[in-house]
Amino acid sequence: MTNEIMDRNNLMRNWFNNDSWMNNFPSIFDNNFPEDSTLKTDIKETDKNYEVHVDMPDFDKKDIDINYENDVLTISGHRDSFNDHNDKNGDMIMSERSSGRYMRQYHLPAVDSKSIKATYDKGVLEVDLPKLEKKVESGHHIDID
Repeated sequence: MTNEIMDRNNLMRNWFNNDSWMNNFPSIFDNNFPEDSTLKTDIKETDKNYEVHVDMPDFDKKDIDINYENDVLTISGHRDSFNDHNDKNGDMIMSERSSGRYMRQYHLPAVDSKSIKATYDKGVLEVDLPKLEKKVESGHHIDID
């Protein structure tokens, strides 16, 4: 479902960006489709593990939650990245900084959930998910009764 929503947002963004009238609209309205609305992620797979790197700038480590269940890694967090900069009249022309709750899920099968390790440094969350060791079954003879 998340992919469908992202596809719809991309379709709308492309429609607005290709419309000449919209291209002349002031940039103050470009905030309709903020680029930072998803947690940008790199995932690397090796024979032994998955390495997940997620950009999470301005998050406090205590506000990040990581869960692995039913072959799905869920990363979520809450961010309040700004103070109120309104003047005494409450005037603010534009605010592009975001706050709120963010979440992404990744299907990563056959992980040794007890060995998952995570670090957070300079706005990047790194999660190492070791794969379960594959049991190599040797063939065996089956007798017929």
